Amino acid sequence: MNKMTKRIIVACVAIVVAAAAVTGIYYFMNRQVEKEAQKEDAVPSSETGKLLAKDLELKYPETATEVIKLYWRFNRCMYNETEEISDSDFEGLLKQLRILYDEELLAGEGNSYEEMLKSFKADKEKAERSISSACIVQENKTVQVVELDGKECATVISFCLIKEDGKMTQNYEKFMCRRDSNNKWKILGWQSTNADEAAKVGVKYQKDKKDEK
Repeated sequence: MNKMTKRIIVACVAIVVAAAAVTGIYYFMNRQVEKEAQKEDAVPSSETGKLLAKDLELKYPETATEVIKLYWRFNRCMYNETEEISDSDFEGLLKQLRILYDEELLAGEGNSYEEMLKSFKADKEKAERSISSACIVQENKTVQVVELDGKECATVISFCLIKEDGKMTQNYEKFMCRRDSNNKWKILGWQSTNADEAAKVGVKYQKDKKDEK
């Protein structure tokens, strides 16, 4: 075999190897694009889907403030009529919401899952209610943590506009949160408060025309 023949063979082999490499790279990149597209398709687009897809056992809100924000997201989704949800989705949302509750609250009278579901549905049926997205929750940096009976507790104030039977009301709530044995902030209870107390912790409502719709 002369030198010219060897060069031709080497050149051909190089071309084949290069072509195989290009094909491999193209295939790999194409698979990556397909995987990313599948991931995007797997992410729910509706608020209901997003809330049902949350793995709260694996990724729980880190602060009491974030817990209350999530609480209002669940309630907004369950009550608002802008997004029709099935009975199974409604039940799933309640199960997710209950994960935010302290064991002591869940053990209270009338707070079993079955009783709470019945209460939620009855409450929703008797009044046309919707919760505005204009919810304001006390910032975490202003939340004071105290120790009660050996456990960390904190109060978080929130504001929401709630429309019921065509009437808009300003709703101020003070939530009591407590760290559980897994160091997670759980809702122990809540009660109504007022604009003056809310303003002391920076929760102030500024009226916007679109909020009244």
